[in-house]
Amino acid sequence: MSVRTFVAANARDGLARVRRELGDDAVVLSTRPHPQGIELLASAYGELAVPAIGEAPDTTGSSRILAELSRLRGLVQNQLAGFAWGATRRRDPTRVAVMQALFAAGFGSTLTRTLAARLPRGLDADAAQRWLRQVLIRNLPVSGREADLLTSGGRYALVGSTGSGKTTTLAKLASRGVETHGAEQVVLVAADAYRIGAAAQLTVYAELLGVALHVAQDQTHLARLLPQLATQKLVLIDTAGFAPTDPRSREAQALDALGVRRLAVISANQQGAAIEQAMTHFGPGAAACILTKLDETPQLGAALDSLIRHRLPLAYLSSGQRVPEDLHAPNAAYLIDRALKGGQLATPYTLESEDWPLFAGIEREREGRSAG
Repeated sequence: MSVRTFVAANARDGLARVRRELGDDAVVLSTRPHPQGIELLASAYGELAVPAIGEAPDTTGSSRILAELSRLRGLVQNQLAGFAWGATRRRDPTRVAVMQALFAAGFGSTLTRTLAARLPRGLDADAAQRWLRQVLIRNLPVSGREADLLTSGGRYALVGSTGSGKTTTLAKLASRGVETHGAEQVVLVAADAYRIGAAAQLTVYAELLGVALHVAQDQTHLARLLPQLATQKLVLIDTAGFAPTDPRSREAQALDALGVRRLAVISANQQGAAIEQAMTHFGPGAAACILTKLDETPQLGAALDSLIRHRLPLAYLSSGQRVPEDLHAPNAAYLIDRALKGGQLATPYTLESEDWPLFAGIEREREGRSAG
């Protein structure tokens, strides 16, 4: 199929040129704005047939046509999704209100649609919100006091992205460990050979707490060091931080073979996509998760959404720089209430009522691309 491009000052002049050069039966395949006016893609009617065997197809024109059709399909899907959202809102306003509350709080589409689909029928708005709160609380995996890591002791390595707060969190854990077991039973290990000053920072904390500090230059050194610390009640290892997409982030999984349990340290003040990326790379195989920077997180929904879907127990919360005052045991009810209240914040990013149909269309288009 032969496709030609025509540029004209306006649609009338463009169509006249198409007919003049391709004939009265020419077919206009698409139009779009152009700096000089308008651009038309057109083809002679007789050339719309499939090329004969042995003929080389016009791949450039075909690609542009397919791209244009894909764009048009996306527009239609968006409009249909918007109509469907409006119809659903009229038919089942309570279910829509639940979805809006979750979206506004930062929860993702997958969890939101799953919960909305399971909402019991016949509930009024207040009852639906109470149901939602209880379901979220039940499904948030929180470590109980009987499973407190510091009380039971062991060997733990903090793993996570650069800047997630691993070293400060480790100092908080060490301080609580000293309160529980005594300074002579707590050991810190600096295993970050990449960041300049990492060992020096941990040295300051070790001196303040009165605990021993060892430096491991690599995994081999760490493997030789750990047997020497077998009698210590609590060994805390500070590891190097990498971006989740950095291949070196997989080095942390080698700690499992050394009998070290990993704790995924994830900053809650990131965008949902960044939290999901960190959870996907550092969460699998981890004993538990520690959420940090809660004091910098106005909306907690994305972090809790990721914990619920990945079923990774939440062991501790960190909400500031004070050691150890800003380390807390998690409370599911408090976290869920805070997340839902975060959806009520008035910000420039808050969706207005007229924005929801467009938002529904974007979500539907994203789902279509993922399915495809």
